[in-house]
Amino acid sequence: MSCFIADLLKDWPCTWIQGSFAQPIYGIKDDSRKIKKGDLFVAINGKKDKGRIYINEAIQKGAICIISEEKVDEILNPSIAFATVPNTKTFLSHACARFFGNPSEKLHVIAVTGTNGKTTVSHLIGQLLDSQGVQVAVIGTLGLFINGKKIHQFHSNLTTWSAIELHQTLAYCVNNHVTHVVLEASSMGLAQHRLDHCSIDQGVFLNLGHDHLEDHAGFEEYGKSKRKLINLCKQIVANEDDEYWNEHVTKSDKPVDWFNSGQIELVEMKSNQMLIRLKGDRTIIPIQFTGVFNVANLAAALMTLNQIGFSANLLKPFLSYLSLPMGRLQMVEGDYCEVFIDYAHTPEALQQVLESLRDFVKGRLVLVFGCGGDRDHEKRSEMGKIASMYADKVIVTSDNPRSENPIDICHDIIKDLPSLSTIHVELDRKEAIEKALQLANQLDTVLIAGKGHETTQHIGSNIIPLSDEQIVKEFLARRNDKERAGSDC
Repeated sequence: MSCFIADLLKDWPCTWIQGSFAQPIYGIKDDSRKIKKGDLFVAINGKKDKGRIYINEAIQKGAICIISEEKVDEILNPSIAFATVPNTKTFLSHACARFFGNPSEKLHVIAVTGTNGKTTVSHLIGQLLDSQGVQVAVIGTLGLFINGKKIHQFHSNLTTWSAIELHQTLAYCVNNHVTHVVLEASSMGLAQHRLDHCSIDQGVFLNLGHDHLEDHAGFEEYGKSKRKLINLCKQIVANEDDEYWNEHVTKSDKPVDWFNSGQIELVEMKSNQMLIRLKGDRTIIPIQFTGVFNVANLAAALMTLNQIGFSANLLKPFLSYLSLPMGRLQMVEGDYCEVFIDYAHTPEALQQVLESLRDFVKGRLVLVFGCGGDRDHEKRSEMGKIASMYADKVIVTSDNPRSENPIDICHDIIKDLPSLSTIHVELDRKEAIEKALQLANQLDTVLIAGKGHETTQHIGSNIIPLSDEQIVKEFLARRNDKERAGSDC
């Protein structure tokens, strides 16, 4: 794939410094380490470094065009094309959309935002569309899925993929006959303009709680970044029960369909199943997952499809086949206690999961959790209070401590709690999980929260393999082996 530099700069505010804009480029990169010969390099200014410091490396690796926010006198080679633009992040979004042929305009794009539930709702929407014979892709935290099958060649470390990754993936979807795409719209993705030039047909607004507040310099800026989706989408599906979205979506002139907790009646909840009834319908439907909060997630997915033209009555026969994505209130099969793994890493999400588990736990509720380093400090003590309020035993451990000392993070979690024998600190996450499983008896329920689907842990500058699910499975397998060995004696 290629295009001319002039095609990307056409109709875009820029100052041309040097070189020829009539030459073709064969790729767009914002990471100098990934540059290949013939690429255009966009020098993005980050939190710590100016993009200009990577320009020479990009040129050495074969970049033939540089786009920056400031003039760089060090470029002496007159054959290198160079231009400045007011904002490199918005230019990158524009350039990637144009380079890949504006693929989003050929798709029906649904963008889901919210503090909690983006991944779950995105995958529920994808499964429901698939049930209707729609060729659908889901793009987000867990990767790229087309009709429920993971496509491993496309992946990202971001919830909302970079503009380069996103438009390349959308082009792949178009070429593979996909008609609908569901993507997760994070606050950082919206604030950093990754979706600015993506044509979005529906924006789905779930909830607004406390997350990434340090990245956004407070709650108002966090909400403002989320509200950006209101302007980007053509029509809206919003949570009527959420005070924030009720206020701000109502001000919009976009068509809005509301979902709320009253649209689905929760008849009964078990550890691995819910029985529900749709509003105005007598039929009781078994749903093969649990959690009160997932009733709202299901309502959001149903309203999104209703807005497209698929009625709840049409979708009703397929609801029993829905499943949650990996790491979302995921039950780990075993012959001992019930064990759940969940991605809950915000106060609201942790409380929702614990409240739901409380409804059916037979014995004690044992919780393992921590908080990420270099992230919102304020939520740590709040999550500690929630943990001590709902769980009978709490083991505080490391999540992804990053550059922070894990001891300091754990102290922040427990500092406002009374000295209780029900709260323990074990910095080694594997040891913490195994300790919880050792403590639990057959009537107990264990929740391991915070990392969900993740298979690595970020400690200092190292990223090491670590999977909560794998740790649980290996522990339960060892326990079963010992029990079998004992019964043979």
